Amino acid sequence: MGCADAHREKLIGPYILIAVDVDEQMCVAYYEGKGISITRVLPVVFAVGFDANYIVAKRHPDNNRSITQFYYIDIAKDGKHSDQFKAVTGPLTEDEFKKAKAELGLPEFKTTFPHLL
Repeated sequence: MGCADAHREKLIGPYILIAVDVDEQMCVAYYEGKGISITRVLPVVFAVGFDANYIVAKRHPDNNRSITQFYYIDIAKDGKHSDQFKAVTGPLTEDEFKKAKAELGLPEFKTTFPHLL
């Protein structure tokens, strides 16, 4: 067994929030098992939320804290052998995300990492 991840948290189903070495690597990933996870939302994810249908995430690309991007994952369209690009929507602006949230009933952000804001 290797070293423990800097952060690892189960979200829903096979989805995890993971940072391997440092928190600035925080991403949303699809865990396939046996230590294999496939990134769905790249770092630096600093806020997430989920319900039975969707996972939402906010991120700072390349740890540029002056830029915030929004993503959502349609869980029903994703899977171990699915095309992740059909399941993941983003990057979105805040206005685009608010529109999608209203149309789809996306969940609220429930977990925020203040040190990554």
